[in-house]
Amino acid sequence: MSSVHDFLKDWLNHRGILEELLEQIDDEHVHYKPWDGAMSLGTLALHIATSGEMFAKMVKTEKFEAPDMPEFETMKGVRDAVKELTKKTQKVIEETTDEELQQQNKAELPKMQGTKYQYLKAMYEHEIHHKGQLFVYARMVGVEKVPFFR
Repeated sequence: MSSVHDFLKDWLNHRGILEELLEQIDDEHVHYKPWDGAMSLGTLALHIATSGEMFAKMVKTEKFEAPDMPEFETMKGVRDAVKELTKKTQKVIEETTDEELQQQNKAELPKMQGTKYQYLKAMYEHEIHHKGQLFVYARMVGVEKVPFFR
């Protein structure tokens, strides 16, 4: 197995748990915010998914471009958008080679400097961080049986 293949398998496992968590949240909570400055539950889920695609594309483009945020009004809208973004991100990663990941990147952020694999590593860590927040949101809106984190 290649490192791209290994990464993709591990990441899809995490993304599947995110999708499983979102299935347990009702429409009444799609705009829930635990404090005034927070992202809403739906926005946070879409932030994870759009950012994942952005980080994956950075391997090819080296551009840190903020992704477009899909509009939504329901949890079904959020879930559908996350699933679509997962497919798009998976395709980008599948089109990446191990050789590309070993190339030096042009990152301006010190913690992302190194090989282009750093972009996928940042994607993974970013997703785990925000997925943890979503687990807290889910508990706060009454979800009792959350999926195992992995």
